[in-house]
Amino acid sequence: MKVSIPYGNERIDFDIPDRNFAGMMDPAFVPEAGNPEQIVENAIDNPIGGRKLEEIVREGKRIAIIIDDGSRPTPQARILPVLLRKLEAYGKKPEEITIVAALGSHRYMTEKELEERVGTDVYRKYRVINSEFRKPEGLVYVGDTPEGAPIMATKAVMDADIHIGIGCLVPHPVMGWGGGGKILYPGIAGEKTVAYFHLKASLFDENLFGLETTPIRDMMENWVDSIGLDFIINVVLNARLQIADVVAGHYIEAHREGVRRGKRIVGFKVKEKLDVIIASSHPADQDFWQSPKAMYSAEPALKGTRGGTIVLVSPNYEGIGPHEEYPAFMGREDGDAIVNACIRGENHGDPLAIAVGNSMSKLRRRRRLIVVSDGVTKEEMEMCGCRHYGRNELQKCIEDILKENPECRIGVLSNGSETFLYD
Repeated sequence: MKVSIPYGNERIDFDIPDRNFAGMMDPAFVPEAGNPEQIVENAIDNPIGGRKLEEIVREGKRIAIIIDDGSRPTPQARILPVLLRKLEAYGKKPEEITIVAALGSHRYMTEKELEERVGTDVYRKYRVINSEFRKPEGLVYVGDTPEGAPIMATKAVMDADIHIGIGCLVPHPVMGWGGGGKILYPGIAGEKTVAYFHLKASLFDENLFGLETTPIRDMMENWVDSIGLDFIINVVLNARLQIADVVAGHYIEAHREGVRRGKRIVGFKVKEKLDVIIASSHPADQDFWQSPKAMYSAEPALKGTRGGTIVLVSPNYEGIGPHEEYPAFMGREDGDAIVNACIRGENHGDPLAIAVGNSMSKLRRRRRLIVVSDGVTKEEMEMCGCRHYGRNELQKCIEDILKENPECRIGVLSNGSETFLYD
């Protein structure tokens, strides 16, 4: 069987013997909403839970619109003009509005990237900035964790009176699903606060990807009111990254309804448990910090709770990503002890690298992980505990797997980072 899947902006082709091929595990295609801008406007006008937007927006009050960054496929340049026209109709002036790209702990976006993210017209008319996660002068204290560590958030957001979040509803390995209050925590939080979420999540030895809610989301939602999230707009995208559905309103009630709709759009029912699944990271192709989402997505298709092989196919354009210590911690076996020490305030290195490395170490110990990529090296992947093949060696990878188990059943996933596999 000839198969083709995304490799970043290109395609990669390979063959799987018919007797081994279990099929593509891609959701049925859902077309773009007939008029996406109108769908966005209708969602804003008919919020799920909470007050209408015109009731929230008050004269003389400053607004922060928090958007996700370039690591997410949310079409912000199509959504923002609809929202901004609404706000102008309610009497808001451009100087009263700041648009903040929620970075979490991702790298700062360049001015060119910010302009592309929001669209040139919006960029020229409104103040568009990155959130802050490192510089103390760009952060303010908003409370404490249960262990007493300070929770910090971006000052530019806290200086605003009204907070509106725009995000995308996709499965997520820590929060279950993106969207909702995640745009604040960890979106605009300080680096240590972002790390705290990931540290706590890494103590769970289970796959949280695609759950409607998780212990970490529950914790996050208990903190959201310390900043305040007055209104959300969350989109669900189809396989072509087009707007298929939109919800707006309360950050919990609208989010949960969006997740229910999202499962129908990006979900695929697994009818046969497999030995091997080959998963493209598309569209989370940026680096090895983002692309392993496809591994979490793929895991529910494998037999049992241990064993089986996940083959991640990803360009990883920016290599390992922003946390250089991450591979070393992914390759370790003693991560929980280090994580608990970090939560207690001890310094054992980059806490985000420790947290994500520990989570990935648990996945690595549950399943065999193989990475097909020209963006990361064999040495880096060996440090992570993964087998590595170059882009042009995908066919060899498959042949090696078949030599080990000639009867293995193999499935393929085209948009791994955004597909929800379920039993």
